[in-house]
Amino acid sequence: MSSDGLLVIGSGPGIGVITSSLFAQKKFTKIALISRDNTRLSKDRETILQAAKSAGKTIEVQTWSVDITNTTAFKAVLKETEKFATFSCIHFNAARVAPSNLLIFPEEEIPRDFKVHNNHCHTISHWALPILTSLTSSHPSHLITSSLLPHDPVPFVFSLSLVKASQRNLAQSLALTYPDVHVALLNVGGPVSWEDRWFNQPAIAKKFWELYTQEKDKWTLVLDLLVEESEIVKIG
Repeated sequence: MSSDGLLVIGSGPGIGVITSSLFAQKKFTKIALISRDNTRLSKDRETILQAAKSAGKTIEVQTWSVDITNTTAFKAVLKETEKFATFSCIHFNAARVAPSNLLIFPEEEIPRDFKVHNNHCHTISHWALPILTSLTSSHPSHLITSSLLPHDPVPFVFSLSLVKASQRNLAQSLALTYPDVHVALLNVGGPVSWEDRWFNQPAIAKKFWELYTQEKDKWTLVLDLLVEESEIVKIG
């Protein structure tokens, strides 16, 4: 079975589908999408197929609808995806993003954020890393969508700041434990918007491709997507 498979956890109309579309145009022949929303998954599938077609590529896209917070169901879906493709790239794009004011946000909500960003990132990693390690592919990759919050926490989203810091620790631990797999985080340096010059979805997708195509001796744990310094000077 070909190892030109991409698995996306947390597909959606933003980063997930645009990154998948670019990866389909560049290389991947089989793409698996996981999300809770069946309607959204259907739209994402068509978007990716059309993107591949525009580049003269024929690909397969399969979707699985599951709530990843249901660990048993999530693990069952992961096993099912093995019948579809051998994945050389895993993209963990799942997130729970909501306002969480410091000392006001209900404490019982913090573990929910932790589960999405860490417990379930651990679940996919526990399944994926042994598979990726066994590949002869030159670019076995486990890519994670992240932000600058681990270094620059924001009190307005303090819960997300906490769990993203923990997620970075998890990624670093995985990288140390599995040196033959490129575990990496893409830190998006601002709110994602189609209208934003720097933090738009196509720009983010290109950065993920940049991470994926790094040669082993150039692998980085973290790649920051920031406003260029020249632009900061202009703004100032």
